[in-house]
Amino acid sequence: MVVLLRHKPMKMEQLEIMKCRAGVGSAELNELDNLKLGWEGEGEMDAMIDCRVRGRNCVHFKDYRFAVNQAGGDGKIVRSSSEVQIDNVLIAGDRIFTFEVKKYNFDLIYGDEVWTYTNGEKFKNLMQQVSRQNDAFRHLLKKSGAGMDVYSCLVLINPAQTIYSLPYGKNILVHSAVGKFLDRIVRDNHYSYDRLAGFLESRRLAKSMYDAPVNVGVDELRGGVFCEVCYMELERVHRNQYRCSSCERDYDLLSVTPRLIAELKILNEGWKLSSYLISKYSGNLVSHSYIRTQKRLGNIDY
Repeated sequence: MVVLLRHKPMKMEQLEIMKCRAGVGSAELNELDNLKLGWEGEGEMDAMIDCRVRGRNCVHFKDYRFAVNQAGGDGKIVRSSSEVQIDNVLIAGDRIFTFEVKKYNFDLIYGDEVWTYTNGEKFKNLMQQVSRQNDAFRHLLKKSGAGMDVYSCLVLINPAQTIYSLPYGKNILVHSAVGKFLDRIVRDNHYSYDRLAGFLESRRLAKSMYDAPVNVGVDELRGGVFCEVCYMELERVHRNQYRCSSCERDYDLLSVTPRLIAELKILNEGWKLSSYLISKYSGNLVSHSYIRTQKRLGNIDY
């Protein structure tokens, strides 16, 4: 069994950090809420697949992202490149399945051309994204030499959501149907897909082309130390220990410091880090001499 992990989207991490260190507007807060909802849905789908492939000869890629070339009008000259992101790729029973997971907190009405909200306003056609993913992924598979078809599904994971006028046989799974579908398709592969898995991993983008640094200077950020789970400001219990009153998690000084460095790199990889900058970012709760000492000892790096 091959199962690869999912990482939190950089944009979501940036917005979480900015929310407590710089403040964000209503549009950014709405984007953060949507990213969190999507992240929750993807995690729920991961768990449903993982429990079924555990102990089986299957391959499961999470958050699979790869580059695609966009040709000019004659189809020969490459003009630009973009990327395709697929929430889940599953190779099971000698077949390939892809899943695009959506978690919305509102109801929708299905339409062949455009989906709508229940008040009649236009939403979008969610199956267009699935179709583009399928086309791009099949093209990628051809480059690997694998002659396998791809069965692509849209998954609407929120059990509280209702999709009205949803027709049968459209590769669209609501929450109540996901488990039954997975129970039907998850079977041991009879052949080895190590070579294909290796090819796909070699084409995976480690970082999204659309990830970008935040548009603020480091001096504009509020200093302090915050919980890496809920982003509440930590309380100093004593000299070397902090506590999150919300999560009731404890952090020592050596666990806080790498997190400060990680946050700065998430916000902007181009910032030149120093013990003084990291200390200032901590609100001077972590001294620059401590940071230099831990770096010399090899406990942190920046």
